[in-house]
Amino acid sequence: MAVARKKKKAKPQQESAAEALDEIEHRGDELYEWIIANPTPILAGGAVVLVLAAVWGFASSGMDSSRSSASAAIAQAKNEYRVAMGGRYGGSLDVPEPANPQAARETREEYVTRFQALADDYAGSEMGSYALVQVGNLQAELDDVDAALSSLQEALEPYGDNHAMRGILLERIALLHESKGDLDAASQAHVEASAITRYPLRYFALVNAARTQAEAGKTDEAIATFDRISAEAPDLQIPEHTQSMLLELKASRAQ
Repeated sequence: MAVARKKKKAKPQQESAAEALDEIEHRGDELYEWIIANPTPILAGGAVVLVLAAVWGFASSGMDSSRSSASAAIAQAKNEYRVAMGGRYGGSLDVPEPANPQAARETREEYVTRFQALADDYAGSEMGSYALVQVGNLQAELDDVDAALSSLQEALEPYGDNHAMRGILLERIALLHESKGDLDAASQAHVEASAITRYPLRYFALVNAARTQAEAGKTDEAIATFDRISAEAPDLQIPEHTQSMLLELKASRAQ
């Protein structure tokens, strides 16, 4: 998948991302765990900094007692899942893969049920959404992409139309659609994420929208999206092979 990187001269957006990252670094490692659990191409390289900036709201220091309780319950379940998979309680954030595939599958299925119960307990809240993300991750690992998509769609519920976290979830949804080969649904989710002005990765989402539109054979839409990126984010460095593909599409239309 294409991964866009920001040019060094784009200081205002970099400074904004850095400020948000400073905020994150004082709010625990829960965000890092979320990113480790979702190792998608959009999170690679320098883009991870902007992703962290986008999801800082998950670690809000203004938690009320109910949210703190929910966070603790989810953290405990995640630790116990790690142990059940052969890791250490409170140890590495990576979850090991058991040598026995059947045991691994049964453990994932067990914790889908457990995280779903937590999601139900805190339905409609950000912590309920966070539990649903865990459910969706496990469902995807169990190759049940449709169920994972349903969980992540439900996880959108607590977030308003312009909430940064909505952008993160929509990009995850887009990637799951891509894994199914549904490029139309993927491009729609990428476009929706790109419309969220508070989402720092919105133009990276637009790059992915142009790419999936092109791959789906929607040449005119891909060119229009590419032109919009060029006009609105001229400092965005598009991966060379993606840019070449889009420029070739434009050239073919000009002939």
